[in-house]
Amino acid sequence: MPGQHKNATISFRPTEYERIQIETRIAMSGMQKRQYIIRACIYSNIIVVGKKENIQRIVDAAKEMQQTMNDIKEQLLSGTVPSLSDDGLEELKAECTALATTIVDILNGAAYLFQNNTTKENQNPAE
Repeated sequence: MPGQHKNATISFRPTEYERIQIETRIAMSGMQKRQYIIRACIYSNIIVVGKKENIQRIVDAAKEMQQTMNDIKEQLLSGTVPSLSDDGLEELKAECTALATTIVDILNGAAYLFQNNTTKENQNPAE
């Protein structure tokens, strides 16, 4: 239909073994394939391969988010907020929320790298 935009398609080609594993998990979940894959991608742990390029991508995204948030803060404080359409505001909100959530999830997954290690006795004194 004219004026109607479809959502983007994401596809991949798993190996035969991976396909069987995915389809078995989908069948056991009771969800539709689409819903299972969306939930598995969004709500699972994020695994970051420790390549310099990947770490730099995360740092660049965080810097961009920081700059965007600073710009928004300055505009709000000065009262010179450019008019955004409702769609533009929703898109900005969605992008910032997705980026912030992803960064927090990555940091939570890597927390073992920077949190203090406690002894077993301190973790559970009843043992």
